Order: sequence, then structure tokens, then C-alpha cells
Amino acid sequence: MNSLQKQLPFIKGFSIAVAFSITLLIIRVTKLDSVFFLFLIWNLFLACIPYGITTVLSFDRIHKNRFLFGLGFIAWLAFLPNAPYILTDLQHIRLSSLHSVWFDVLLILSFAINGLIIGFASLRTMQRLLREHFTNKVTNIIIHLTLLLCGFGIYMGRILRWNSWDLLQNPLHILGDIFRRIISPIEHIHTWVFTIGFGSFLIITYHLIQYYHKENN
Repeated sequence: MNSLQKQLPFIKGFSIAVAFSITLLIIRVTKLDSVFFLFLIWNLFLACIPYGITTVLSFDRIHKNRFLFGLGFIAWLAFLPNAPYILTDLQHIRLSSLHSVWFDVLLILSFAINGLIIGFASLRTMQRLLREHFTNKVTNIIIHLTLLLCGFGIYMGRILRWNSWDLLQNPLHILGDIFRRIISPIEHIHTWVFTIGFGSFLIITYHLIQYYHKENN
């Protein structure tokens, strides 16, 4: 059984979860005559890109080629923060009316959890692929750093309003924002509190999921 066939049960289950989220969104659009939350579909699409990348990288011909694998890893790393980023869309709850707030909580959480699930699925696949190139210790370090970088990526997206495509369109401006925060960490303490907070949350959550998976296999 190849890697793609092994993932089919997950893909089917995830598709059902996405269908549920979209159904909730359609209900909201219909009942409130508002298309405000349609951006959640785009955000979830971006969250799925890392999973698509690791699926392609899973083919032997690609991940055994160090150059192709390296390029794929960079692209994957650039898009991975989009998966947990949807959690920050909960900030839009403040715009909800009293009679729709709990429905909106369910709506956004369903998209956010789907984003986390597909992101962690991608991360798990990448962890397996990295172990074919590095030791377990080095792989674990890379995974932890990746999750911390996700925290930083969420900050860049939510607070500074950069997105993954800007890495190609405005690389110098992004590097400038990053450099300023590195050379003046005290002046940008909020950046690092945000990064460590979200990064730690992702690390803890990912480890809990891994622990559960090991205990039940």
C-alpha cells in the first residue's frame, strides 16, 4: 500500500469535517444575509497547502532527491503557519451580534480545528520524511523549531498583515521586519511573547496528539 492510499481514510474523514464547516457557513450566509465569514474558506484552503506539499514529497522519487526535498521543505515551511493561523480568526467574534455569537464561535472553531488537524497531519508526515535524512534527535529539534516559527508566522500574518505569497512579492520588506525584531528584541517584546505563546501551544498540542497516537497503536 503506497503512502497516498494509506492517507485515504484520513482524507475522507477530513472532507466530512470540512463539509460540516462549509454547511455552517452556508447557514450563516443564508440566515443573516452576510458574506463576511467567507474568508474562512480561503484561509482553510491555505491551511491545506502544506498537506498537499508533504503528500507530493512522500513519493520516493522526490523525497530521496535531497535538492527537491530541500525546496519542498522550504515551501512547506512558508505555508505551514497558515494552518494554525485560523485560530486567530476568533478575534472576529467581537463583531458578532448577541443572537449569533455562539453560532459564530462554533463556525470559526470548526474551521480553526480543521486547520490545526490538517496542519498537524502535514507535520507528522514531514517528521517521518525528515527521519529518513536525519537522526531522531535532529528531527525532533527541527520539528520544535518549526512550531516556534509557526508562532512567529502567525504574528507576521495577524499583526503585521504579511502572507505567504509576500515572501515572493516583498521579500526585502519582510526580511526588514524580521531583522528589526531580532536586533531590538526588547523594543518588540510583544512579538516574542506572541511567538513563544503560540509556538508553545502548538508544541504541547502536537505532543499530546502524538502521545495519544502511540498509546492507541
